[in-house]
Amino acid sequence: MSLDVKHYLGIYKTRLEMQNSGITNPTNEIKKLTRTIVEKLSLLPLEEKIELENGKMIDSKGNVIITFPRN
Repeated sequence: MSLDVKHYLGIYKTRLEMQNSGITNPTNEIKKLTRTIVEKLSLLPLEEKIELENGKMIDSKGNVIITFPRN
């Protein structure tokens, strides 16, 4: 399924806000991953299509934005 940067950025910004305010408290690895996703998605056009495939978030040009941990 292909959704856009706007969709995922909204989700991960909300997660980051929840982590920063202490509503959720995931591991430091997940906190860093969330920050990295927000930083990288913030640089892309909001209408850019994003694919989730094989544990990776990929833009429409095939560039890997992030690789999700397997644990």
